[in-house]
Amino acid sequence: MKNAIVLILLLFSLFLAQGNSKEIDPSIKSILLNIEKMVLNSQNEEAIDLLMGEVNKTKSADALAIYYGQLSSIYLSKDSLQQGKKFNDLSVAQRSSALNPEALAATYRSSAYLKSFLNLSDEVVKEANEGLNILQQVPEAYSLKYALYYLLYSTYSGWNDSEKMEENIRKCELNANLGKNYNQQSNVQIGYSSLYLARYRKHKKRADLDSSYHHLLQSYSIHEIHPEQISGNTKVVTAVNLANYYLEFAEGPVLERKKKAYGYLEKAEEELKNNKGQFGRWVNIYGIKSSFAQLEGNIPLAEQYLIAVSNLLNDRKDNSLLKLEYKLYQELSSLSEKKNDLASALAYHKKAEMVLKQNFDQVQLFNTQKLDIQYETERKDQQLKLLEETATLQKKLNYVYGGAAILAVLVLIFMLRSYKFKLQYAKSREIQLAKQKEAEQEIMELKHQQLQKEALANNLIIEHKNDMLKQIKSKIQEGDSSQLKKLLKEENLLSADFEDIKWQIQQLHPNFFQQLMDKSTQKLTQLDLKYCAYIYLQLSTKQIAQVLHVEPQSVRMFKYRLKQKFGLPKESDLENFLQELV
Repeated sequence: MKNAIVLILLLFSLFLAQGNSKEIDPSIKSILLNIEKMVLNSQNEEAIDLLMGEVNKTKSADALAIYYGQLSSIYLSKDSLQQGKKFNDLSVAQRSSALNPEALAATYRSSAYLKSFLNLSDEVVKEANEGLNILQQVPEAYSLKYALYYLLYSTYSGWNDSEKMEENIRKCELNANLGKNYNQQSNVQIGYSSLYLARYRKHKKRADLDSSYHHLLQSYSIHEIHPEQISGNTKVVTAVNLANYYLEFAEGPVLERKKKAYGYLEKAEEELKNNKGQFGRWVNIYGIKSSFAQLEGNIPLAEQYLIAVSNLLNDRKDNSLLKLEYKLYQELSSLSEKKNDLASALAYHKKAEMVLKQNFDQVQLFNTQKLDIQYETERKDQQLKLLEETATLQKKLNYVYGGAAILAVLVLIFMLRSYKFKLQYAKSREIQLAKQKEAEQEIMELKHQQLQKEALANNLIIEHKNDMLKQIKSKIQEGDSSQLKKLLKEENLLSADFEDIKWQIQQLHPNFFQQLMDKSTQKLTQLDLKYCAYIYLQLSTKQIAQVLHVEPQSVRMFKYRLKQKFGLPKESDLENFLQELV
């Protein structure tokens, strides 16, 4: 009996080894090389057509896992979140059937890439590491390993974790070199440059700045040696970053720095004119030229550059560029103010506010879409986990039944084991369904809280903007240009922190104001609640005074009255009191 069981276990291991050793079809590798070339040349639509044609021709789970993952990545690069989600789901659905480790890892790469768009950073790290664990026993797959490590590098960059950034960009470099992929090698150098620039901004060490510049030159050198194997967007990013280095950090006469910067900008413009880079990079190019004109004291020329790129954006009519357009009109308003052309400054300021509202509406729509996709993704993850467990159990049962067919004398034993497995599966499925239901309820609650937070943030921001516009109207009627100029300058400074302040307000607990009213010994006004929100966000007295257009002394008196309303002793700290509420 024992010898028979050992024989069946050996057969089971043999079947498993044969399944996992299945190599990826050479025709799939050929298709992937063609897709890579198309993406390098910004031929995304052609790449989509090729992939869809292959999808319609194949029934291979390995091929479908890879092709659907590629389609998801291309659509996400085009900011098509719904299509990216659709093809990612189709890719992930092949996990239970895919036999090749590369194909399986490709589904994790696709899922991690989608979750990076949804700002689910913890999930990105989890999915990327799952894919890398699968590829541990695969000697090559350099391009796939590079993509997974780069996702980890990008995520840790968002967390400002310098050590993890360096660890993963070095692994990217290793795989880019082993795979002899020059585009990846160039992007690695850009990654190093960003790493050292972040360190320079934090520690102000000149050596970090020099290292950042050195790696940009390395990236540019790769472009010059292998021009046909580098994507247009990689070339543009490198050239623009080098030009910006000469604008912000290089030492020496402005004319010399300008000459070098313009040389790199010309290279970037060549790529963009051939539609081989992100269109929004035009804003960076003209912005750098405008900044050099300002350094030379030529304000009219600086304005001309910004107007030129403004016309390009208007012709494009791309909602994804609204944030850039808003900053552009802000800068034009600032230049008009320097020219003492207050009418133009006000006109540009109004355009900026109009674009800001459009961007706000677009962000709201996108956030709603993201929340729905996050909910759907988490629900499908639960379903997928259950399906994977079911598939694993089914494979075990198949091997058991196969062994039983070979050794008929053990049929009864394996039938009993099968029955036990089914009982375990039923219990497991019941637990999973209960967890899924609980998770769905938690997600709906989080969604409701998110809407509460956004409503709070938007009310405070809109109230501030309405107050500012009333003051501008009042100053115009009074004909007081000096006060109007001061007001515009203050507003431009505050608007620069607009997104950051909005984000911070959104982090307030939805019950924050209710807790305030419960703690207060007197009735709190809307102005009281607004002051409490800004104090909770740790804005200084001066910053609160600027936001509310009052004197700092008024803010200090208001804080004193708030302490009285909360029944706090004189020596207590109002900010600590508010921080302890949440």
